[in-house]
Amino acid sequence: MISPASGATYRPELAGAVREYNTQYAILSQFIGQLVLPEFKTPIAEAGFPLLAKENFRKLVDTGRAPGGGFSRSTWSWDKGTFDCLENAHEIPLDNKEAAKYVDVIDYEEESSIGADFIVRLASEKRVADAVMNATTFTATNVAVDWDTVATSTPLADLDVEANKLEDQLGIGREQFSLILPRTKWQALRNSVAVLAALKEWDSGISRREQIKLGVVKEYLDLKQILIGRAAYDSADEGQSQVFSQIWPSRYGMLALLAPGAQAPRKTLSLGRQVRWTDGMPDYVTIETYDDPSIDGRVVRARQFTDEMIQATFAAGLMDLDKAT
Repeated sequence: MISPASGATYRPELAGAVREYNTQYAILSQFIGQLVLPEFKTPIAEAGFPLLAKENFRKLVDTGRAPGGGFSRSTWSWDKGTFDCLENAHEIPLDNKEAAKYVDVIDYEEESSIGADFIVRLASEKRVADAVMNATTFTATNVAVDWDTVATSTPLADLDVEANKLEDQLGIGREQFSLILPRTKWQALRNSVAVLAALKEWDSGISRREQIKLGVVKEYLDLKQILIGRAAYDSADEGQSQVFSQIWPSRYGMLALLAPGAQAPRKTLSLGRQVRWTDGMPDYVTIETYDDPSIDGRVVRARQFTDEMIQATFAAGLMDLDKAT
């Protein structure tokens, strides 16, 4: 079991207050990381396991057998997968005098727990985005026309090409695929002249850009879902005017087969999972507190152990939406 560092105590009531706040104000709606790489809980912090190699998929084999003859046989190869859950945490110190002074105005522990939880979740979202929209891990396909060139771009045709490729690779219908886009490229898709023209022809009820919703595009392309990365962070130095940057890079989009949720077995064919070590960590982000005499105060800590694991690169197609063929 993980030792509670600094004598920290798990605070389920603070975790509950954080969940209530996140639900009431729809804080988590900006995060798509847990949908792209659904959580996989494990009591093991580090492990290796076999993965079926891409080369074993979709081979056409002569399975005929003559009387007395041998059976057709494949020599399958296996790749090696690993995960190593690393700690990610953030602390906020509380001064005892300040907490007592304003006890009727603010619950310092609760407010600090909400802030620390958000910081850890934002960092988690960044790790997922970095693992998925990665041109080193995946070979990106160029689109026909830069999506930002809305007068001549062809996003729906580009997505058709990528969906056909994935169907061939996986033998799974596109209705199981998810489209992952940064906010700027979703806006570019909606602004595309070709998109509006195609949707007008497909549905006579669509006549203007404002009617192009996620559900309409999902239905037109026959996809499972469309996930838009909207989370942003302040990239300015402390003390400077805020400068917000998007977590999900504006250059890339992806079509992928995603695990259906946290309850899916690890062996489920999918892009990957966010593996979370649960030993002593009951919540996705666990809230702890401990007293720190050196500051005459209490410290609130938000904490998790995860690894963002890509387990099947061939279950996804990365698209460079800024680079034309």
